Amino acid sequence: MTVDTRSVTQDIKIRIPEELNNEPVISNLISQHGLTVNIVSATLGINAGSGWFHLSITGNQAQIQTAIAYLNDLDIEIWQDRTDINTSL
Repeated sequence: MTVDTRSVTQDIKIRIPEELNNEPVISNLISQHGLTVNIVSATLGINAGSGWFHLSITGNQAQIQTAIAYLNDLDIEIWQDRTDINTSL
């Protein structure tokens, strides 16, 4: 069985709850899961409660899957746009 190492870019939207505002969630996507993360847009304020982020994440399929599992483990709401997956050769 071969591992697919092609880079994939996927757009996701996440809601980080207020209790995780001091956690390095997006930084961990980069450092622990090896992803390249572009913050397309975001809404977050000191007293705003939840933070909303539109992210473009790039990595191989396994990296993206483990990153999504990490976000799920933190009970972060995720909206994935499955029609916007780009594969680089």
